[in-house]
Amino acid sequence: MLNRDENDLLARVGPGTPMGAFLRHYWMPACIAEELPEPDGAPMRLQLLGEDLIAWRNTDRSIGVMQNACPHRGASLFFGRNEENGLRCVYHGWKFDVSGACIDMPNEPAESNFKHKIKATAYTVIERGGVVWVFMGAADPAPALPAFEWNLLPPEQVSLSMLVQECNWAQAVEGGIDSSHVGFLHGKLGSALAAIPAGTGRYYSQKDNAPRFEVMDTEYGMVIGARRNAEDDSYYWRISQFLYPFYSMIPPSGALGAATVSGHAWVPMDDHHVMMWEIEWHPNRALTAKERERELANKGTEGPEGMLPPSTRPGGRWYPRLNDANDYGQDYELQRTLWFSGVPSTQIQDIAIQESMGTVYDRTKEHLGSSDTAIIHYRRRWIAGAKALAETGETPPGVTVPDSYAVRSASLVLPRATSWADEGRKVWFAKKDTTVASV
Repeated sequence: MLNRDENDLLARVGPGTPMGAFLRHYWMPACIAEELPEPDGAPMRLQLLGEDLIAWRNTDRSIGVMQNACPHRGASLFFGRNEENGLRCVYHGWKFDVSGACIDMPNEPAESNFKHKIKATAYTVIERGGVVWVFMGAADPAPALPAFEWNLLPPEQVSLSMLVQECNWAQAVEGGIDSSHVGFLHGKLGSALAAIPAGTGRYYSQKDNAPRFEVMDTEYGMVIGARRNAEDDSYYWRISQFLYPFYSMIPPSGALGAATVSGHAWVPMDDHHVMMWEIEWHPNRALTAKERERELANKGTEGPEGMLPPSTRPGGRWYPRLNDANDYGQDYELQRTLWFSGVPSTQIQDIAIQESMGTVYDRTKEHLGSSDTAIIHYRRRWIAGAKALAETGETPPGVTVPDSYAVRSASLVLPRATSWADEGRKVWFAKKDTTVASV
């Protein structure tokens, strides 16, 4: 349980907040690059860390991300003209380049030098691996991008998609690192349960719903070992990676060598909305059509990709059809016969529960148990990191060690006397041509 001050510190991410300052030391995955397909195309609204931003692709294909409000009188640059390597406000014609510099001010006298005194807030952008990355911190130069395996692979080996969650980023993160909910919230019943092959990770996760947790600190975050009983004298270990500031890697399931790796990023839009990235990849081959279809099916069962019709609001392509307005599609007959929760898709199950807590959950009211070990650990480290930055200027963890992000999750069945951490280290580093460790 956190006190009120700690809860606010953890949840609030806007400019001037301790956690907002902490998060601004890391690169933000802002959008999928294909959302800005054309040079001189339509600008796109973004919202990151409580800031209203605009993104556009220049004539030379570079990308700009800057404040949405024109520095002149605050008009939205969403309506701007994207032309000749700059974004021009349609109110009075002021034009800005990707650095935020005003490069034309046609409503001022030709001899005026006023434009040289005007600069919009703009951020450093790198496009890599199909992702538009934005650095919102003060460091100059910006740190290197984290070396996520999925962000360095060919596009045919990676699936990227997103969902907007209408809740605070921290409670979404906590759902992502909570392995004990798997057998309940995502639990199957009846014929669906019987169809899960014995001896697989999915089978053990359903069979033993009370995992024991161990957490190990790393320079990039933490590794979480969730132990369940397997056959005879062995344990099934789900080994999750959690990386600063908001990335998880889910333990794979499936035949050794065939399984993909997947994970999430929970990027705070503001205190009440988070963009949940879903990332799946295979390090050694292209994803199959079935694997790509499965990722879309996870988002719901209605409409194209389970999404509402796209809009121009921030994240407007990624609002799910199954949402609070329709009780996330919950079906009590489905709850009796197929899904423990009655909600018909795995990602929507998570979203339904995380949003049901309210947009910012009051953690002074909770009662944590041993199954919450990883959540308690995460909170302590992230709050401590934000306080250390505020009080002493200490650089947040992971910022200066980008190569350490080249890791994977894993799942293993091990003899009970064997160290999960020792065996895990043999398989969780993302090395080319190595097999994903999966059960």
